[in-house]
Order: sequence, then C-alpha cells, then structure tokens
Amino acid sequence: MPAPRRHPLVAAVRRALPRPRPESATAFLALLDRRLRRLASVTGGPRGAGWNEPAASRALARRFLEPLEGTWDDGDENLVRGYLDRWVAAGEDAERAAAGGLLEAAGALSRIEARAGTLWFFLWEMESVLRAFVADKPRGPC
Repeated sequence: MPAPRRHPLVAAVRRALPRPRPESATAFLALLDRRLRRLASVTGGPRGAGWNEPAASRALARRFLEPLEGTWDDGDENLVRGYLDRWVAAGEDAERAAAGGLLEAAGALSRIEARAGTLWFFLWEMESVLRAFVADKPRGPC
C-alpha cells in the first residue's frame, strides 16, 4: 500500500527551512504531517473526538520552533490571525472549529507560497491551539 500523500504545508515548511537545517527538522516535519492528519480526523470525526498527543511530541515542536521565535513581523501575524481568529457559534464544538481553522490556514498558506516568517508564526500559533486542546481535557477525579 503506498504511503499517504503528505499535506502541502509540510513541503512548504521543508522549503522554508533555514540552512543549515535544524537537527530536529526531519522529526518535526513528520510530526507536522501527523498533526495535520489528526486535525482532519478531529474536524470530520464524531463530535468531541478530542486531541491526544504525547508530551514528547509537544517538546519536539517547541525545540524546533524556539530558535525561529520572533523571526516574523506584524504582516505575518495579521495574515495568520485572519484565518485563526474567528467566532465560534453557540452550540458549535470549539475544538472542531479550531481544528478546521488550522487546516484552512495550513492549506491556504501552502497555496499562496507564504514566506518563511508567516509559516513560522503559523506553526507557533498552531502550537498554542494544540496546547489548549490538551489543557481543556479533564484530568481525572483529582
């Protein structure tokens, strides 16, 4: 069975990587592709399908993004926030809506061949949204 096709954002991020490539680049690109697939399942799956990701994945993303922090400008932020900052209608599943916004932005940014700073800011914001998915989960009785 052939490997599933990677999301176009993965290729865009690969092209935008600084030289020399960060050591964590290969692992991060694989993580990004898994995350985008998982977001698609959250948007198309049963309501409340939820997000679950090992802490090691979040740590990998932070290691990759940390040296890129602040390499974007207000224009990059405004473009990305235009996709991500939206109202959630009453009764709408907030996690599903956020996952849909991330996917919409990822697709659009890859189609317009966004510059590196825009991609880094998007990935930074994506990390925040995914962290909120995990933070909103019940932790058990204590």
